[in-house]
Amino acid sequence: MDQVGVDFLPFAASRRAEARRQAGRPDPTMLVRLVVAVLLFSIRVLGCSCAGPATTPCSGAGISAAVFTGKVLEIADPPPLIVAPRSNNTGRAYASRQTAAPTTLQRPLRAVRLSVGEVLTGVDASQKEIEILTGFGGGDCGYPFQVGTEYVIYAYKNSAGRLETGICSRTRPLAEAAEDVKYIREMSAAPETGELRVRTAFPGIPGQRGATIIAERQGQRDAAVANSAGEAVFSGLPAGEYTIHAASDGDLPDDPKVELHGKGCLDVNLFRYLRITGRVITRSGVPASRIQVEFRSTDDKFGDGRVTDADGKYELRILRPGEYYLGINLNHTATRDTPYPRWLLPGTEDSAAATKIDFSGRPETRVYDLILPEPLPERAVDGVVVRADGQPAVRSAVTAFDAFRNSAAQALTDSSGRFVLHLFAGIAYQLHAVIPGPEAVSALPADIQPGSNPLSLRLVLSQPGNSAYDVMRSRR
Repeated sequence: MDQVGVDFLPFAASRRAEARRQAGRPDPTMLVRLVVAVLLFSIRVLGCSCAGPATTPCSGAGISAAVFTGKVLEIADPPPLIVAPRSNNTGRAYASRQTAAPTTLQRPLRAVRLSVGEVLTGVDASQKEIEILTGFGGGDCGYPFQVGTEYVIYAYKNSAGRLETGICSRTRPLAEAAEDVKYIREMSAAPETGELRVRTAFPGIPGQRGATIIAERQGQRDAAVANSAGEAVFSGLPAGEYTIHAASDGDLPDDPKVELHGKGCLDVNLFRYLRITGRVITRSGVPASRIQVEFRSTDDKFGDGRVTDADGKYELRILRPGEYYLGINLNHTATRDTPYPRWLLPGTEDSAAATKIDFSGRPETRVYDLILPEPLPERAVDGVVVRADGQPAVRSAVTAFDAFRNSAAQALTDSSGRFVLHLFAGIAYQLHAVIPGPEAVSALPADIQPGSNPLSLRLVLSQPGNSAYDVMRSRR
């Protein structure tokens, strides 16, 4: 890990700290040191998550405040972080939960100074040098610049208004950027306008062929008609922030907003969806928090789900036109958080009696409240797992899968090969016992029929392979 200079103790205080250490008293500044070090380390090790770099120079320019080439002259790390404990009324330094001065840690950034080469946008062409910021690399998405190397830079403006870049941009060494250099040279004298391509078609969702799409900026509304692929193209738009509307739907609060930069292009997805909101309560009228409300198509295709908040409220969005069921445990069986049977709106286990929600593709909002049924009782399933020679299989994994091939419960066998699982009554499961590893061995799967009585089983590891892994791999 890169080293960041941190100075917590002024030299004058070091002797007092040593005296406290020899006297066996805690050093309050060490608490500050530890907290800051942990927080700084956390910033550095967080995983970098990117949606993926722009696929073309045009799309890279469309999302970048500045695009230019340059040679790295110097890379400067941030200055050492100084954290001083607050002093009490006697002037003695101390730190405590109640009285320590709050410290806000910013993500550390390197300053990269470059000589400016060719400019597409965002930098004065007469400017000789420029400074941009980037992270340290690894978990903070920083770009690994090297002094003396030339790059093509795609930079955005951070919250402080300074240019910043990272590995999630199209920034790359100039030696690998022939396509980018060609684009910069062809477009350097072009007007500061850009192109928006609005897509209305997605897998399973038909496009709005012939629909009029609106791109609005500062009260100015430009219109384009979607082609046979459901795409509307706006060319020659001034740089700025645009809100995208479908004329037939009017202006909706969830219409996408995008920032278009000059000499670039952007692809925008215009989703039309049905928003479903509501509240889940128990039979006694108490808000039901942490309950996953789900939808599933009437032709039995998997849907999405959202967990209710502390007030029992939820919100779902359906994108694909069709008919749907709404309820709980539609995409899996009962869990510890939702220990209920498959429950459908308006309050039934029977699909034939359930409400069918039809989404035609026109955006709207509907409200559906749900009252939970009584929780399912549990049943104990125990047993023993043995090897083919009859010896107990110690620390073998026993997994119960539901009808959706989700893992509903798991246990490891003890020194006698015994296990206990707590499952829900009235639900069918399949039990798999496995000793995993390069030479995995499994028992024949045991089908557990719905019921409420305790059940004891004897599972024999007689089959090569990992049957539990096979189930998870084939899960629909």
